[in-house]
Amino acid sequence: MKKIVIIPARLDSERLPEKPLKLIGKKPMIEWTYKAARNSIADEVFVATDSNKIKKAVEEFKGKAFLTSDQHQTGTDRIFEVANNLDLQDDDVVINVQGDEPFIDPIDINIIFNSFLENEDSIPTKLGSILNHEMTTLYSAHETLPVKNNTNEVKIKVDECISLDFSREVEGDTSDWFIHLGIYGYKFSCLKNFVKWQQSKRELESKLEQLRALDNGVMIKALPSKSLFHLGVDTKKDLEEANEIAKKF
Repeated sequence: MKKIVIIPARLDSERLPEKPLKLIGKKPMIEWTYKAARNSIADEVFVATDSNKIKKAVEEFKGKAFLTSDQHQTGTDRIFEVANNLDLQDDDVVINVQGDEPFIDPIDINIIFNSFLENEDSIPTKLGSILNHEMTTLYSAHETLPVKNNTNEVKIKVDECISLDFSREVEGDTSDWFIHLGIYGYKFSCLKNFVKWQQSKRELESKLEQLRALDNGVMIKALPSKSLFHLGVDTKKDLEEANEIAKKF
């Protein structure tokens, strides 16, 4: 089984223009993310970008980058364009690590890869059905949902390591809901199918592409993250916080 990490990185961002190139400490954000991925058990790490400027920045720190189409509807489409050029087999695993997650722990990436390597004897029988999962994602087990819904913060409903739903807003009982982390592992066969499916109604309404997978019957395994810091950098305020965190490294 090949283990591949692909990091989608667009130059345009409404809230933080040229986000992947913003400095955290003395390094661009994309370098933090790339090097964290390189410290995982991944066989290869690539950046998938629509920008020559980002590609050049990645190559300057000796990273590998693919220049992709600028017409993709989603990050997963961009991921697939790169994966489809890597001579992968159906059971090879591709992990989508967001380029604006500079402090992702390599252990989290390893958790996803290892979820596809488990055998039937290694987990309780009642969880045996998740061995057939085609996707894996992570959630924060130590963060409680805020009283006020933050629509920029995606939530995931989990039951015995299975993703039941995703939402930007949760009302009523939140006991089975957690803060979702935007990292996904796919069997390559699943990734090929995903990009062929039309965007589902729920995906378009919520702007959550993982709902396309659920709406097409994909079993998504959900596991707790081990990362100390969960910070997706989307705004200037987030960038300031990232620079404070970087002082601890």
